Amino acid sequence: MMKNVAVRHRALYVILKFIEMYKGGNMFMKKEKPEGAKREHYSDKIVKHRLQKLYQGALVMVAIAAIAAAIWITQKNRVYTEYVITESYDRKVSANARTIALGDYILTYSNDGASCFDVKGKAIWNETFEMQEPIVARCHSAVAFGDYNGRKIFVMNTQGTMGEIATNMPIRALAVAENGIVAAVLDDSDITWIYLYNSKHEAAVRFKTTMSQFGYPIDISLSPNGNLAMVSFLAEDEGGVKSSVAFYNFGEVGQNEVDNYMSGYDYPSVVPYVRFMTSELAFAVADDRLMFYEGGQKPVSKAEKLLDKEVRSVYHNDTYVALVSYDTTGGNKYMVDVYDSTGKNCLSQGFDVEYRNVVIKGEYIYVYGETECCIYSLSGVEKFEGIMNETISLLIPGDSVSGFTLVSQDFIHDIELK
Repeated sequence: MMKNVAVRHRALYVILKFIEMYKGGNMFMKKEKPEGAKREHYSDKIVKHRLQKLYQGALVMVAIAAIAAAIWITQKNRVYTEYVITESYDRKVSANARTIALGDYILTYSNDGASCFDVKGKAIWNETFEMQEPIVARCHSAVAFGDYNGRKIFVMNTQGTMGEIATNMPIRALAVAENGIVAAVLDDSDITWIYLYNSKHEAAVRFKTTMSQFGYPIDISLSPNGNLAMVSFLAEDEGGVKSSVAFYNFGEVGQNEVDNYMSGYDYPSVVPYVRFMTSELAFAVADDRLMFYEGGQKPVSKAEKLLDKEVRSVYHNDTYVALVSYDTTGGNKYMVDVYDSTGKNCLSQGFDVEYRNVVIKGEYIYVYGETECCIYSLSGVEKFEGIMNETISLLIPGDSVSGFTLVSQDFIHDIELK
């Protein structure tokens, strides 16, 4: 009996094993696979797991990028229609005082002196002087005041007074570097001198110019580091006029050159405006063209753009130059053209505001008049146009286009656009 049971069990086992082998299944016990097959199956699972994780991570990154792009596009094209005053600070200045920006600070000056305030109205310093016709030169956080035809120059920055310079000849023009170095054009009858005063306000370099040799210097600018000077000379040319833009190096490289002269360019027109944008980038505006120069030691011509409109005003920052002219198309009263340092026109925007000033901050341009304010992006979107309830003395852009500081004669307001 037991033997028959064992036989039946064995027969059943053989049958089931046969069926399992036939179907390729594994009803009662696992089919053994070669060792290599086991390892391959395990590796495939690892690869599959890693690919799944990578895929999930990629989806998350794509989602984050899509959300960021949507926010960026929304902000880029967002238009503001009203504003609110979030903070206000009292401010008292004389009626004849003029207000300009000194970095992110507020500089107020008149014939009697100058004062510097932070954006909350706190006085930083006050300097008294007597001038008939103040000449003002600025470079980031530094400023210099000189009286036209006078013989004193006052130098300050946002922290306080840096010093005073006494000249032995009448002042015609001046420029200042961020470190307090000053260049002054001084008149001496038939000779015009250009003096460079170091940060201790001592005469470090001087050279003379004459009408027959160079022409008359009509504008001057210093690089922010004080290493280079840029001068525009005006001279007669066969019954007409011509201009020369010259660069002088006051560092070690320029010491081996006559009068520190490094390079220069001639133009068949008047060049009344020259400025450094950075210590290695400069530009000049002529009657008929806009010129860019590049180089921290010996500047060379980088780009030139011919102009077909008469320039009324020039504004710039470290990256862009804005030229305001009348709108010859008839669509608006004025037109502002913004150029980068390659001479590329980044924006041509018409406007009707009787402007007092134009400010460039980042990718936005602020145009404001007595009470009107317009903000445009360089992509051509009008971000804001509105009337302020007070006369605008100064507008200082904030970190974002939706916020700025508005300075009037009696108040300083923090503005938030809505």
